[in-house]
Amino acid sequence: MSAAQSPLRRGGRICVPAMLAAATMFSAVACGPDAYSSSARLYTYPGNPLLSAATFLQANGRPGDAAALQALAATPSGIWAVGAPDDMQKISQAAHAAANAHEIPVIVAYNLPDRDACGKFSAVPGAADPDYENWIDKLAAAIGSANAIVVVEPDALADIVRGCLNPAQRAQRYQLLRYAMKKLGALSRARVYLDAGNPGMFSDPSVLAAPLQEAGIRYGRGFSANVSNFQWTGAVVSWSQRLERILGGKAEAVVDTSRDGNGPYTGPLAPQWCNPPGRAPGPAPKLDPGPAGIDAFLWVKDPGASDGPCNGGPAAGQYWTQYAVDLEQASHPTGHAADWQPAGAAGEKPADAAG
Repeated sequence: MSAAQSPLRRGGRICVPAMLAAATMFSAVACGPDAYSSSARLYTYPGNPLLSAATFLQANGRPGDAAALQALAATPSGIWAVGAPDDMQKISQAAHAAANAHEIPVIVAYNLPDRDACGKFSAVPGAADPDYENWIDKLAAAIGSANAIVVVEPDALADIVRGCLNPAQRAQRYQLLRYAMKKLGALSRARVYLDAGNPGMFSDPSVLAAPLQEAGIRYGRGFSANVSNFQWTGAVVSWSQRLERILGGKAEAVVDTSRDGNGPYTGPLAPQWCNPPGRAPGPAPKLDPGPAGIDAFLWVKDPGASDGPCNGGPAAGQYWTQYAVDLEQASHPTGHAADWQPAGAAGEKPADAAG
């Protein structure tokens, strides 16, 4: 085998070049770094708006509420790039600060054309194909050589599988997702995960296998699950492990536990997945949390950010102080839900809410 044909080896794992991976569809897990070191820590973004809100509440005689916000803001959560003018500056600064602190930022790419086609609260026209590809190029440059976790386009695949895009939009989305996965997956120290939705959307994860492959999961390490949703951690872990087996054991998963401490909302308010009342933070972010095939529990969604203008909330992505306070105060008396439990264990309920 010539040098040009030889697989690349990074971090102790064989990585198949793009043209070989395309032929085998999913012949390798990620080309980023391998296992996390025991000393690895997640990065906490110091620009979290909840910090200024906590200062305001403290100054206005609400120390308990201020403490609740400070607890949330002190917990590492995702830094979202959404097509805003300051995206690249924010991501670059976070990547450099995290590297200097020997920490790992969680970065979320969320800027596809016709995004959130099913939910609609985060929908924007989006960039045309070349503009999105240029945006991904800039995002990759902003991340650079940082040791980062990158979640690619929450809801993007779900929009396709749930039939919320027309044929032309579906073809465009697959093309752009492959581009994003290939570009970001080529970063030397990034672990890249393509979003796969949650068990409330897809009780049978097998429907996601072919779409994940078509969208370029082979270029990354695996998939993310439960992003911005409320499904019980145990249910999501079991669902993710099933999907990993369906994919041939060639993928790992990260699970968003930011608001699943009380599981999915099943009350009368609609939509049930948008700013539901009575929710709580789930397990605190943790690398290599224990369940097989699960790389991390993460707070991909910042608990302080609204799902959209529903159930009393502001526009999607805007920070909602009172909802954040209510979330934290609804958590377990000892703090965030500390332990993962398998589905069916004490306190666990079946996944039954889509979003």
